[in-house]
Amino acid sequence: MSDLPRRLARRVFTAMPEPWKQRARSLRARRSYPLNTRGLFPNAAMREWYLANGRPFSIVIPSYNDIPLLSEAMSSIERTCAGMDYEVIIVDDYIDSDVQQALRGFESDRVRVVLKDERRGFAGTVNVGMQLARHDIILLNSDVVAQPGWLEALQYSAYAVDAGIGMVSPKLVYPDGRIQYAGTYYARLLAPQWFGHLHVGSPATRPTANVPGYNGSISGACVYITRAAYDSVGLLDDEFWLGFEDVDYGLRAWRAGVRCYYQPAAMLVHHESASRGYSQGHRELASMRRFWRRWEDRLLARKVAQDAAVEFLVGEGSNGLWRTYVRELAARLASTGREVRVLSPGASTRGRSGIVVACDWTVAEEAWLCAAEGDAVPLYLLPSVESIAHPTDPALQSRIVAGYRPEFDYIAPNRAVQRQLQAETAWECRSRIAPAIAPEALPSSSARTIVTVGASAAEAARIRQVAGEVGANVKAVESVESYDDIARIRAHSPRVVVSFLAEHNSLRPYALMSIGATYLSPIDPALSHEVLDGYNALLFARGDLDAMARSLTDALTRDDVHDEVRGNGWASAQRAADTASSLIVHALALTADSPV
Repeated sequence: MSDLPRRLARRVFTAMPEPWKQRARSLRARRSYPLNTRGLFPNAAMREWYLANGRPFSIVIPSYNDIPLLSEAMSSIERTCAGMDYEVIIVDDYIDSDVQQALRGFESDRVRVVLKDERRGFAGTVNVGMQLARHDIILLNSDVVAQPGWLEALQYSAYAVDAGIGMVSPKLVYPDGRIQYAGTYYARLLAPQWFGHLHVGSPATRPTANVPGYNGSISGACVYITRAAYDSVGLLDDEFWLGFEDVDYGLRAWRAGVRCYYQPAAMLVHHESASRGYSQGHRELASMRRFWRRWEDRLLARKVAQDAAVEFLVGEGSNGLWRTYVRELAARLASTGREVRVLSPGASTRGRSGIVVACDWTVAEEAWLCAAEGDAVPLYLLPSVESIAHPTDPALQSRIVAGYRPEFDYIAPNRAVQRQLQAETAWECRSRIAPAIAPEALPSSSARTIVTVGASAAEAARIRQVAGEVGANVKAVESVESYDDIARIRAHSPRVVVSFLAEHNSLRPYALMSIGATYLSPIDPALSHEVLDGYNALLFARGDLDAMARSLTDALTRDDVHDEVRGNGWASAQRAADTASSLIVHALALTADSPV
């Protein structure tokens, strides 16, 4: 019964005349827009920059029997660009005398209408306007409505972010405020013949859609092109009649050394149909075939040699323990005969071939750029879904997750991270390696020393109580961030290590197991396949101090429990370290054999 009103409403809507349906859709969009864009305002800093540094620009608009939409677009330009130095070049491609007469009504001191004798498609029509432009060029569809602050944000990004940027695309939203375009990506694992738009259908307020960054290509619906970029890249390929011409143009820009950028602070409404899918007409399919004839070797059929050189990029997001692990992983890989380097940010050689591995979020952008600007294939060695380490900084969390790009292949440290990556980004992770550093030789059983790591006052008090009952002593450690910290704990020759630290991968637990002590910790579902209760660890529910005390007592007083658990813990770390060589080779082979 609860669904009856909805079914009746659908029937009524279906029976409406088409003009009524359009008005109903428009009303619904107007009601939804404020909800989907709530809290988004023009960027004041970019506005200030423009007031001090703004330069003239040329807006090129292709027109195809679209007078009502074009009128709305022109009005939005006048509202949002008041006081700016610009020209508008409208190029007709409908070639109809009545439409051309109507277009002449837009002419003014700053608006020029260009009438042609024959149709040339989107790219050919745009090229006519680009050739007439006197300044930086903005390609703008006639079905786009500019919002306040768009121009300032685009021009700021073209000149104040990075001198290498030459093309900037904005965030485009449907009339109801849901995202139509928030960056370009190659749908290589989903529909490898197509490119897609990031975050389609999400509210414009989606945090990761509001992170600016380098863009795989551009949107032909709106893109800012600096004069220098235009001089380097030239015109659109007018052999693309409809579709792929903008992606081709952006890829040509990257090849020419011009970087493409996405700036969500620039927002425009795009009236493109929200129901547009992958089903295309013959002209779109012809454009698709042309595109892949040009780019197939680089994208669809790209191969990397099985023994290709590998660069591991390690940044500030890696602690000392993770750095040690990466160096050991690289050394094991180098022992197979590959050329391998571990580099700090800025040290990678752009343009070289091979595989570049981002080892933390702070170098993800650099690894991605190595691929965009050269022939390197990007791989991401995930320590975790790293945003989880910054629960009080949502802006940084969004920045980190936005850096997980579909162009990467991913190596996850466990199943939990593998699932979380897909849940937060939709990108699949095809490889897993449980991180571990090769342990030193298993020492003989040690005295009754307990090392606590990250214990609270209550936890430490209960451990001291147990230690007093069995005649053990306690050493407290706040954290373990480097292999030197592991060495200092090993120097105490502990019989038991009790760690209360939150873990996102197996690296630190395996390192603590490898020193020859019995490892105790709270149960962590994320490590359910690496840290096994009663096998290589003794686990207890976090906060259950009684259970913790019982396990600790067993480890201190029962040699059979202690010997078995510590021996299995050491062996677990050794096996994980030993299998890493073959697993990293397998992950690299998947990367080398997949289109990028």
